Amino acid sequence: MGIYSERIFPWLLDKALGHPRIEARRAALVGQAAGDVLEIGFGSGATLRFYDPAKVTRLTVVEPSEGMNRRAASRLAASPVPLRSVPGAGERLPFDDACFDTVVTCLTLCSVSDVRKVLSEIRRVLRPGGQFLFLEHVLSEDAGMRRWQGRLNPVQKVVGVGCNLDRDSAAMVRAAGFSLRPVAQEIEPAFGAVARLTPLIAGAAVRPG
Repeated sequence: MGIYSERIFPWLLDKALGHPRIEARRAALVGQAAGDVLEIGFGSGATLRFYDPAKVTRLTVVEPSEGMNRRAASRLAASPVPLRSVPGAGERLPFDDACFDTVVTCLTLCSVSDVRKVLSEIRRVLRPGGQFLFLEHVLSEDAGMRRWQGRLNPVQKVVGVGCNLDRDSAAMVRAAGFSLRPVAQEIEPAFGAVARLTPLIAGAAVRPG
């Protein structure tokens, strides 16, 4: 899995998520970020150009994959906002409590090894009243499609290097202690044949004061 996960998969993921419709969703998400911002699961840096220099005072990015970090290097060098890249993973963030105004994940919670731990860490590093912005593919609301997600999830975890089809991310965000308004699932045509298996949600959760 080393060659595939660190060399082939990062390239495949960039190709799969490079559609203008996906780019527009990323832009809408990170365009809301303000203040001292943390992005977890930065990947190859595809979100970077959408951060607003007028709103973001500093961006900190965390990405555990060496292959993704290699692909991100050129984008990091051209960052539109002040930036630091910190080694690590979302399950154990090397930051003080309540030190960020905004935390961002973009198609990340599907792949982390321990969602609850990551969300606990996000809540810990967010300042009271801070925003957690996320764009994720999630467990379908359709019962038949949920069954297919369950059947195909073992294959998806191999092909997608740990990516899961059946995580109810919105429920997990609320269970972690965030305030989150109802979020609607959307089918993204850019995902082609797997679009119904990967319904998307986007949300702005708040850490209560």
